[in-house]
Parts: sequence; structure tokens; C-alpha cells
Amino acid sequence: MKKTALLTCLLGLLGALPASAAELKDVFGKEVPIGQGRPTLVLYANKGTKDELRQRASQFIYDVREKKPIVVIHVDLRDVSGLFKGIARGEIRKSHNESLAAMKDLYRQKGEAPPAELDSSLYMVADSKGEPHKSMGLEKGFDHVFAQVLGTSGQEIARGAFSEGARKLSQAMTAAPAVASRTP
Repeated sequence: MKKTALLTCLLGLLGALPASAAELKDVFGKEVPIGQGRPTLVLYANKGTKDELRQRASQFIYDVREKKPIVVIHVDLRDVSGLFKGIARGEIRKSHNESLAAMKDLYRQKGEAPPAELDSSLYMVADSKGEPHKSMGLEKGFDHVFAQVLGTSGQEIARGAFSEGARKLSQAMTAAPAVASRTP
């Protein structure tokens, strides 16, 4: 009985780990560097939440720019037919490039040069089976972007609906430990 309870607890903990705990790769095949000295904003989206994501994410990321966060967008493809998943991955790649261009434009509009690390800060992950989304309690076809803030070592600091909880998420990101220095 104790072994069963222990296994159940361990499985529950594994489900609560960020999807990045395993080797996580984006739509370009690049490994996502979570827990490597920079805080991370993980956004859970699907095709129905694309507009919400476009309207709010750039400004949020700009507002927490001092923390130099890694931004990971898990795109739920559970509601996309198997025949169209390849096309959806191509659209995600295109959206990645458009998002980077929009972020660079936002920096320029604010009178700042885009940071050098911007190109290596955004990762989009196509999720065919919905595992990361399920671990956040998101059912297929969810209506709003969900967010998770992870600290510099990958531990969860906060989570919640992105639009409604932006202030709480921003405060959690700001309170995260400073970016780890790469110099001794």
C-alpha cells in the first residue's frame, strides 16, 4: 500500500514538472533551455487563442525585459486533424518569425534597440498529444492562454490565466532571482 501511494505521489510530481524537464525541442528542432539561469514564461495556447496571444504577449515580454526571460509557447494541436499537423507546424514556424519581427518593432517604437538575446529567447513547441496542456488542467479546445512562470532553475513560481493574471505573473517574473552570471 505504501509503495502504491509513493508511486502515485511520484507520478503526480512528474506531472507537475514543466514540460521542459525532459528534452524539449521547438518546431525548428532546437532544444529549449529551461532552468539554465534565466527565468521562463511558458504560454499554453491553441489556434483559438492566437489573437489573445498576439494582443498581449509582446507587451508583457517587453515589460519584464530586464529579467531576459526565455519564452516558450506550447501550441496545442490536439484539435488539428492528423493530416494537417505538418501544415500547422509550418504555420507555427511562420508565426515564430512574425512574433520576433513584432517584438523587434516594439523595441524600436519604444526607442530601444532590440536585445541581442531576443532571437534566442523565443521557442514555439508544437504539441500533438496535449501532454503539457493536460498537466496544466487544460482540456482540448480551451478558450484562453494559460501561463506559467518558472524560476532560473526551472521551478514553478506562478501560474494562471495569462490575460487575467498578467499582473500577478509579471510580479512573479520580477521577483524571480536575477539572471545567473556566466562569468566567475
